[in-house]
Amino acid sequence: MTAFLDWISQHLTTAPLWIQSPIVILGAVLVCALLSVPLLGGVDFLWAWTVRIASGDRTQRPHRGQSPRRKPGGTHIISETRPT
Repeated sequence: MTAFLDWISQHLTTAPLWIQSPIVILGAVLVCALLSVPLLGGVDFLWAWTVRIASGDRTQRPHRGQSPRRKPGGTHIISETRPT
């Protein structure tokens, strides 16, 4: 693997600038695009957490894998027709 990376770096450094530039820019764009996904996920999470804290929302939400708890009382709709 090291020999392969050495081969790429040797050919890239000896190539003309008009070949090096697009390859380096393409590589940088690819790396940035891959790193942006977890970064944006973290920013979205922190923003939602900040808005929830700032608004004073104290509503308890179910944890992952748990169904939401039903409040006692309320209206239950019961159909009187039999399923076909």
